[in-house]
Amino acid sequence: MTFDFFLLTFSFSHRILAIECTHQCVSVAVGGPEGIVEETVWEWQRTAESIIPLVDKVLASAEIAVSDIDLLALSSGPGSFTSLRIGMATAKGLAYGTAAPLVTVSTMEALAKSARDRVDSPFLVPAIPARKGEFYYALYASKDDGLEEIEKTTYAPVDRMKDFLELRKGRCAVVVRDISPLQQVCRAAGVGAVKADFFTAASLIPLANKKYTAGEISSLETVIPDYQQKFRPKKQGRK
Repeated sequence: MTFDFFLLTFSFSHRILAIECTHQCVSVAVGGPEGIVEETVWEWQRTAESIIPLVDKVLASAEIAVSDIDLLALSSGPGSFTSLRIGMATAKGLAYGTAAPLVTVSTMEALAKSARDRVDSPFLVPAIPARKGEFYYALYASKDDGLEEIEKTTYAPVDRMKDFLELRKGRCAVVVRDISPLQQVCRAAGVGAVKADFFTAASLIPLANKKYTAGEISSLETVIPDYQQKFRPKKQGRK
């Protein structure tokens, strides 16, 4: 198991423990007055066995106890059904155990926001793998004061995304962790593709801090992952 360790320079008045495990990697970050400390594992299939050790490791690296956390932040999806459930169960367990409030952050919004300062494009299309050959995607406009959601999250096969992207030819950037499945479609539609290896749990902290300050705190009894689509079991082969 490979761990990536980062100490970032951004600081926040509240100590925030953030969890991001929706797809392709598992990461945990702690942000506070001292900055941001983060740990990432690029083996998201091992979310169940990795997430608690990551929490322990990042708290130890930040030299704080879990009881010192003021706020829990969770990337709510969409993404992997299994990883979303594991992340939600972990965040709720920590929230119940510490009495810290929980704030959920849209994975799409956080993915778009994390790319905004890195991409010079008026429109951003965050994309996350759904079922094989399909992606979740949304459309955000980059404004002087932040992001504006233009089209809500939907999902479609890769080939159907081409028509959607062609409408914003030359003015749009697709933001995705793994570019390869969308590279041909982006090239044909005349839009850019940005590899979002910078998107981790630390990306959730600014949005979580903003929501917490505004009093947008999720109820532990009602909060659920943003699956976006109903579970569709794999078709069984004929016997």
